[in-house]
Amino acid sequence: MQSKVLPGLLILITIPGAIPAQQPLIHARIQRVYNFQPHLLNKEQMAQKSRILDQFWVRAEEQPDLYTAVLRQELTDFANPSYFLYDGSVLLLSLSDTPADRKTALAAISRCDLRDIKPTDYLLQVHRLATLNEDTTNAAFHVLEQPDFKVVFGENVLTLAQDNALAYLLLPTDQNYWMGPAIARIGTERDQTAQQSLLRLLWYAQTDVADKAVRDFAADSTKPAAVRSYAQGLLGRKGNIGAVQRADALGMTEESLRQKRRERLTEVSGQALKDLDNYTTMLMSKRP
Repeated sequence: MQSKVLPGLLILITIPGAIPAQQPLIHARIQRVYNFQPHLLNKEQMAQKSRILDQFWVRAEEQPDLYTAVLRQELTDFANPSYFLYDGSVLLLSLSDTPADRKTALAAISRCDLRDIKPTDYLLQVHRLATLNEDTTNAAFHVLEQPDFKVVFGENVLTLAQDNALAYLLLPTDQNYWMGPAIARIGTERDQTAQQSLLRLLWYAQTDVADKAVRDFAADSTKPAAVRSYAQGLLGRKGNIGAVQRADALGMTEESLRQKRRERLTEVSGQALKDLDNYTTMLMSKRP
């Protein structure tokens, strides 16, 4: 019996990316374990499912090489249960937090049903990957599909609506990841909350191309009047730069200000958001 098992284990260990023979069994297990959507369950039902999920995680942690290989494969199959795409991604990253696995996880997370995920959990998972400069664009844009997306950190501590959540999920990353997709999205987006979130994101970009996208939106008579007014307000901020902010920006370059914004947003706090707006205003003062 041992002579039959050991060669299979050797193949799993020595051939990166090999699909283990146990994958069909684990695939079937995934279908059984994740055959539910949390938002449709009551508290008691969810407690029962949580115990089953815990058992699945324990198995994975006891056989990390096997489950890491299987999870990498299963998370690319978006026909798998929606909640698995999120929970399985978190599990994969707990077993192997490599750049390749982060990309696999982000692609899967962007396909989950946000109704099944606590907004705080979603934000913190994706934000962590943003601070590692992974391309979080699709996972971040996922929140645009939920107008009432809101993250609450404790009572009276910090609440992030969709616009600030989007900023936290994208601004710590390389701006080249998301600026083009944001400009394309603002041209087709129909939800007014999402439109405002995208306009604010493009204002944070502080580039000529992003500014043009905001101006074009503000001038487009087919767009909702309230959102056009919001865009015009963003454009008008350039005329309200304070003398103190201009003075503070004198000894800094555009790139150093952009870097300070990225670094500041590694922390999720109300003060960090205030500093973000301040750095952006300073950045605006450096531009023609």
